This record gives sequence, C-alpha cells and structure tokens, in this order.
Amino acid sequence: MPTIKNIYVLYEQGMDVLAPHLKDALGEMMDCFPEFKANYPIKILGNWSNGRGHHESVEWYIKTAQLRSQQEGRFQRTGQISIEQLADDFISDPYTKTIPQWQILVTKKDLYARGLNYCLGYSQENAFSIVSTARFIKGNEFDLEGFKTVLMHEFGHCIGLAKEGRAHTEENLGSHCTNTGCIMQQRADGDFRDLTRFRLEAKRLYGLPPICGDCIKDGKKFFTRQQIIYNHTHGLDTFYGISR
Repeated sequence: MPTIKNIYVLYEQGMDVLAPHLKDALGEMMDCFPEFKANYPIKILGNWSNGRGHHESVEWYIKTAQLRSQQEGRFQRTGQISIEQLADDFISDPYTKTIPQWQILVTKKDLYARGLNYCLGYSQENAFSIVSTARFIKGNEFDLEGFKTVLMHEFGHCIGLAKEGRAHTEENLGSHCTNTGCIMQQRADGDFRDLTRFRLEAKRLYGLPPICGDCIKDGKKFFTRQQIIYNHTHGLDTFYGISR
C-alpha cells in the first residue's frame, strides 16, 4: 500500500510518556476506516527539531504562540498561549508542501482564542490538529481517557467528520455531530466526561467504534477523495485501499 500522507505527532518536551497513548488514540480512529488505514502511517516525531528557524521545531511554534499571547496581554494574566497563532503557523508551514502530512501537536500550555476563555483544541480539515493537556490535569491526577476523547474528536475534524450540512449535525463552535454517544459531538461547557464514559463502555461491552455511522460515512468519503487526488497526481488508475 502506498503512503498517501503521514500522520506526524509532535509534542513539547517532557511528554514522552504520552507517546503510546497518542498513537493508540489516533489508531483507534483510523481503525474505523480499515480499507484506508495502511495508507496513513502514524509516526511519533515527539519533541521534533530540525533547526532554529521558522517552522523548524516544536519550541518555535510554542514560543511564537506565547509571544502573540504576550502582545495581546493574555499570557501575563492567564499563562495561556494563542491557538490562533499556532493554527496560522501550521497553515504556513513549508514542510507540508514537500512532505504530504497531517500534523498533530500536543501541548502542555493552556490555549485560548478570541472570544473564548479557553480552547481544548482546534483542527483544520486535511491539515492539522492541536490539543492541550492543561484542562485534564487536576492536582496530581491526569484524565488520560478524557484527553484521548478530545484528541480523537479533533483528529476527526482533520479527516472531515461531522461535515457542515450533513444530517444529524449542528453548528456549535463549528459543525458537530448530534448522534448519541458519538465523540464528534460538541459540549458547550467543554465537559467530555459523559462521551468518554460512553466511548469506553461501548468499546468494552460491544466492540463499537468511537464515532457513529454517519461520521464513518463522512470519513470514507473524505478518504476516497484523498485517494482520487493521489491517483491523479501519480498517474494511477488503481484505487489502492478502496473496496469495490
């Protein structure tokens, strides 16, 4: 199977212990699309650095987002960094033009956007996902499964789930699913605990995926489009990975 895009996972220093959990969570989402999974290998780059210039290290992204937060007077008050700056920098990343990829960035910093007190994460379809662990740490406890639910949710947006205009969706900080138990729902209060419990029980008791049938259809359409683009670019007639 050809590699259509790599799923590159990046994180700040001191987060290596999360690496297998990040891979498991993303892998569980890709398990929903078995005919396409082999074309999208998950690669843990960790605390990646390729130099000291723009777009050349995880630290550069974090520091640039912190600088914007300082300029906006937010970092001094809350210690948060700008998710909008992180998104802008990922959009302009020159490496994505030479290496087909989706980037997943995990940060310890609390995130904010204009008009919001905080953000758990943000994604752009067919490009990247950004997720923070900050809101899942209470004292010495880390809500790993709650964090994984949000990571999977954001990655779902990256692969085109809960598309705007589809049945059983709503506009709530972006287009989100309304089907019971699907992790592509959006909780206005940022509380994903119920969805996390449902996800774990559905998997343990019934072997069910974390997303609903409508979102699986969205994903299959998304991956099929990616396959068509890849084949056209490479002059191929065979639809690798697509079941006929």
